[in-house]
Parts: sequence; structure tokens; C-alpha cells
Amino acid sequence: MGAQELDLAGLRRVYGRPGSRLFYTRVARNARHWGWTEPGQSKWRLWRAQRQLEDVLGRKLALPADARVLDAGSGAGVVARAMADRFGLAITGVDVLDFHVAEARRLSTRTGLAQRTSFTWGDYHQLPFPDGTFDGAYSMETLVHSYDPPRALAEFHRVLRPGGRLVLLGPMSTVPLDEMAPRERALLEPYLDAMVMTGAKIYHARNLPQLLTEAGFEVEEALDATPYYLPTTEAVHAYFWLPWAVLRRFGDPARWLNLRSTVEMYDVREYVAWYVHTAVKPQE
Repeated sequence: MGAQELDLAGLRRVYGRPGSRLFYTRVARNARHWGWTEPGQSKWRLWRAQRQLEDVLGRKLALPADARVLDAGSGAGVVARAMADRFGLAITGVDVLDFHVAEARRLSTRTGLAQRTSFTWGDYHQLPFPDGTFDGAYSMETLVHSYDPPRALAEFHRVLRPGGRLVLLGPMSTVPLDEMAPRERALLEPYLDAMVMTGAKIYHARNLPQLLTEAGFEVEEALDATPYYLPTTEAVHAYFWLPWAVLRRFGDPARWLNLRSTVEMYDVREYVAWYVHTAVKPQE
């Protein structure tokens, strides 16, 4: 079931190539997540959509100020700083990429949030924290990279105190890959492989609530938020399909995997749903 081991080289290929680093720092302003657009809002306001998605996370966590929260796969710390600044939470981020950890620390210091955020190298399948350390935990579109989702969920459960809250945001296939028509699977599976989205080949919209329950959680909500995410999919496709077409034709496409992902997500939109799962570790 899955790769069962960390593909660090693959994740470095996805996030560490100069083209990807440039895309994230200059275009995405260090954010590595999609966006949330309310009905009637313009789909072209991508940075606003990203901030709104962060607000959705903060509301779903529903924790008081100073609560201790784990950010599993924290990237450059954009979401961690949003949770600290806008919701008053104390965030500990873990990430398996050393340059992400360095960027997150630098940016938190620069923005004056180093006292409310901390970042460390770590694999969220084997977290370096005692049982019951956190009041909450979240994965902002990072569980897709899990090589063993049941093990990751079990770790989240372990490090949460009784009554602690978990929020998972991100894309997943609507059905298992082996139930897709051959044409659909042939379109989606190479995309998941290229982006090292091993977890997204294991869990899907049907079975993630079951995996949460098996890990010991009580599932509070499984919200199909696809209509709120689709405007971002449409907008980034319109913005970036021409640059991607030019780079693919005249350059090395492997240097621009994350630009590729913004465009090719549009091609698989019929087979992908975006969910917000909220779960609670039961009181003992």
C-alpha cells in the first residue's frame, strides 16, 4: 500500500528545482496552496483566494488564542504565519525539505512572528514530539505527498491531546484509481507520479473518512469544497497555459514541474474533488 518510504529525492525535484523555487517565491509569494473563492467573487483575485482558504482553516480549527498547533508539511510557513497572526495560535511546522525550513524561519523572523511560529525538519509519519503535545493539527494540501496515509493519521492522533482537532485540506480523486475508466486513469496517474503525490493514489473521497476513523478520530465534517476551489483552477490555467506551452516547447519541462501542475490540474478537474475534513480526537 503506497511506497512505504520517504521519496526525498522526488520531493526535492518537485519543490527544489530553480524553476519551481522561482515560481513559488516570485509568483505565489511563497504560498504553496490553492485558493477559496466565494460565490460572486472574481476568480482572478488569486492571492485573496489563498488568504480566504487560510481563514477557512482557522475557522475549522476553532481553537482559542495560544493553542498549540502542528503544521504538517509547513513549506515556507505562509499558512503557519497566517494562523499565528490572524488567529493567535502557536504554530510548530515540520517539513522534510531543509530549504523550506530555512525559508520559513527567515520569513517568520522578517515578519516579526518568530515568537509564535517555529519550524523544524521532520517527517510527519514519525513526528519528534511526545504524545498529546498539540491542541490542533492540520495539513494544508500536503497529505497528498504521504507515502503511508494511515501511518501519518495515526501520528497526528498520537501527538494531539484528547479533544484535539485535526483539519485536512486538499485535493483527492473522487473514486479509487482502479475504478476509473482507462482514459481517465491514464490522464491522472502520470500527474500524481510526477508530483510525488503518493498519498493521493491511496486515499480518495470515499475512503478518507474511514481512514480517519481507523486512526482513532471522530469525523466531524467531510466538506466537498470543490465549487470554492474550481475558480482558482480556472484562473491559474488561463494565466499560465501559454507560459507553460512555451517552456515545454523550447525549454526543459522538468525544470518547471510546479508551473506544469497549475496547468495540468485543469485537465484532471473532472476526476478531482477538493475536501475539507475536520476530525476530533475523542476525550479519554
